Amino acid sequence: MNNTVIFSCGNDFAAGTCKSLVPAAGIGRGALVLAPEAVEGEFVSPVLAMDDFSAVVMSWNTDLPEGTVSEAFCRAQAEDGQWSQWLSWGQWSPFIRRASLNETCGGVASVETDTLSMNDGHVGKAVQLKCVLRRTRAGCGDPVLRLLAATARLSREDRLPNVEPKCSVDNTAPAYCQGIRDPNIGFGMCSPTTATVLMNALGGDLLPEESAMACWDHTYEGHGNWAFTMAMAGSFGYETWLSFGNADTLRQALKQGPVGVNAAYSNTLERATEHAPYVENTPGYTAGHLLTARGLELDAEGREWLLVNDSYGNPDSQARRRYPLDQFVKAWSGMMYMVRPKLPGAGSGSPYRVPAKLKKTDFGDEFLLEVNGQDMPLDPHFNGGRRCCTGIVAYYVDDAYNYETTANRPFHYTKVTVNGNLFIPARALLRSSTLGDRAAIHVFVINDRGVTYTARLTQADL
Repeated sequence: MNNTVIFSCGNDFAAGTCKSLVPAAGIGRGALVLAPEAVEGEFVSPVLAMDDFSAVVMSWNTDLPEGTVSEAFCRAQAEDGQWSQWLSWGQWSPFIRRASLNETCGGVASVETDTLSMNDGHVGKAVQLKCVLRRTRAGCGDPVLRLLAATARLSREDRLPNVEPKCSVDNTAPAYCQGIRDPNIGFGMCSPTTATVLMNALGGDLLPEESAMACWDHTYEGHGNWAFTMAMAGSFGYETWLSFGNADTLRQALKQGPVGVNAAYSNTLERATEHAPYVENTPGYTAGHLLTARGLELDAEGREWLLVNDSYGNPDSQARRRYPLDQFVKAWSGMMYMVRPKLPGAGSGSPYRVPAKLKKTDFGDEFLLEVNGQDMPLDPHFNGGRRCCTGIVAYYVDDAYNYETTANRPFHYTKVTVNGNLFIPARALLRSSTLGDRAAIHVFVINDRGVTYTARLTQADL
């Protein structure tokens, strides 16, 4: 099956051509970095023959300090030899107002959001990939390219092969319900929630909202851009890529760790459709959804079950489920989110947290954010809304329970007041805590430019 190509080490990149990019010593498995004197540089792959395809998705891992961006491109060759134009996936960085492009036609192929599609009945035969690194201001750090990949969608028939021996494996991974997260975005944040599960399974401790705000696509107006989600996870230093696979490649991948998967399913026969077939044990109906496959299980009759952490399940404890693999593969698009351990020297351009303080105000339960000794009132519209989510204010109160990760704690969500302050009923919350004077409120102010401000409130602060 020749449907996925990955450039992820020095030998891979040496097969292509570079302009103003040089080897990056000590980063990843042989990354490329923009030359010190250059404002822009690019890597171009050789022409890559692939099995016949109708659609291709790209992914990339770049380390982008503030003031730098990357932009990934692909062009496709049709069966008659025609090449499309170079088509862009949009400029990427955790620290910019990132946005995919509106649907762009480039001859025999076009790109919309995260997917290149062949036009007018053409069949794809080959691709060529390109990544551009840019500095957007003087004095910034050095942008790095660690991975560039493309994967072609498989037909429904190609997703069904079942040659690999059945096996049992269960990878440890946290489970999160997206429906109890921030009400502005919880309904639509399955993609970053899945990525957060995969990163936290490897030792991270991110909130799904932090991941969500770092991959928000301002053109798509949502978190469903697969390429941006993998670029976000990759920015933390993990090696990440997208891959369309089948039942056998899924089994192989699960032997290495949990995997994100995309599916459309129904929990009842009455609601089932060809596009969203019935899958036993699922929590509802969805026309498209990302979830985490964490393992496989064989029952006493030899039937194979897919072990999942499905963020559709509510609450977190109901996210851990198992689905019959033979049913699931019919609901699965074949898409896999691959997130593997952090690489040496990688992750210099990841979203980050900044310690802050909260100051009492004359407005009761309103608190002013202070960063590095400076007052930082927020825009009253900081939280935005479902169609334009620009920020999140989340907090939890200490309690006596132990949690697998911070994200498993019971979170509350609040708004920014007309005075630019955070509304937090701190006195009432701390008085009612069973921990008494030991209790604290932990606050996360998350923006869409890669920064989270963290603060805490105790009785002494009130």
